[in-house]
Amino acid sequence: MADSPNHAIVYGASGLIGWALINQLLAPYPGANTFKKVTAITNRPLDPSETFWPEPESHRPDLQLVSGVDLRGWNGDVLLEHLRGVVHGIEDVTHVYYLVFTAMDDDLEEVATNRRMLQNVIDVHNMISPKLQFVAFVGGTRGYGIYSPGGTFTPPLHEDMVNNLPPEYTKTVVYPFYRKILNASSAQKKWTWCEVCPDAIVGFTPNGSQFSLALHWAQYLSLYAYNNGIGPHTQGKEASTGPVVEISFPGSMAGATSMFSPVSSTRLARFMIYASLHPEICGDGRLFNIADRETPCTYGSLWPQLARWFGLVGVGPVESAQETEQNKLKVGELPEQASSLAPGEYIAKYQDIFTRYGCQKAITGGVGAGNRQLDSVGYWLTFDRQLCLEKLKGTGFEEDRDPVEGWLESFALFRKAGLIL
Repeated sequence: MADSPNHAIVYGASGLIGWALINQLLAPYPGANTFKKVTAITNRPLDPSETFWPEPESHRPDLQLVSGVDLRGWNGDVLLEHLRGVVHGIEDVTHVYYLVFTAMDDDLEEVATNRRMLQNVIDVHNMISPKLQFVAFVGGTRGYGIYSPGGTFTPPLHEDMVNNLPPEYTKTVVYPFYRKILNASSAQKKWTWCEVCPDAIVGFTPNGSQFSLALHWAQYLSLYAYNNGIGPHTQGKEASTGPVVEISFPGSMAGATSMFSPVSSTRLARFMIYASLHPEICGDGRLFNIADRETPCTYGSLWPQLARWFGLVGVGPVESAQETEQNKLKVGELPEQASSLAPGEYIAKYQDIFTRYGCQKAITGGVGAGNRQLDSVGYWLTFDRQLCLEKLKGTGFEEDRDPVEGWLESFALFRKAGLIL
């Protein structure tokens, strides 16, 4: 890779988006000789042999994995000295992909903490990475006000709406503050930046992820299938024989029928790389919505296809439309009385089955702190929130893809990694 001057550094490389970004950079995407070196920055330890990233080859960029970087606990000076000592060639970094986010119970404290972390990272690279060309970060539809009951804007959601958030809501979201940091920090510099906005992200991580709906539902569906006599040998094959076992969508009717725009972590990662290599059309602080396809979908339409991979028959929710109208729930809230166990409750009740069959990582690498919020997805997201993709289309990026593909690819990798039966 001697002909390439590019050195990508990925903060949050063990997370849902970070794993996919490293995977695509090493693929290599968009082609050989695009990047010479890739540096993966993580806080928690990550065993290189268990990452499932591409093995070293002549056409693959060099990879260095740097763990134990505590962006939340360190100040800028400590971060500077540490990175200077452990990241080989940090002075040659050309592309920064920032994918770190710390969720906290107090919204204002969450904003302050995440602002500080990004500011420290950017300050470090402004001081010691003179070849820096591009910074990309991932926002989300929280920046469109979807955490307000019923949503804030009438969809499709397009990028200029973010400037019209109610002030009281804006101060609870960190993305506007990220934009101010990057605008100020890039002034009079040679580098530029962009923001990428997904809604629901579907993907794989080898060590689990606190907010991976794909993993949460995969573990639920896997255990449910097993407990109803459908073993892994029949799952994933869409078998037409065997027991017919129905499983209801874990949510309300409104949650099953509201429109949204999911994206696979692979497609998200590829666009981040694409954007960073086309600063003339994607830089200058531009914001881009990202989704698998322009046509929105519903969880109700996805559910049968996801259940089928596990040999199950996915059916609609138990809750009636009337109950849906009565339950105006907020993020993380569940109905007071549910007719069945929520996915997280079901997993907790039967997780010993994972241990019995050697899937210990299914317990240690589950969704953890995100359990409650993921259980509530089908109940509080009861309003249309699809994204407008006109700006994305205007960049010349890849064609649309079927959103189901990302789910099924993730399921297969979860099984390979021992995260499901």
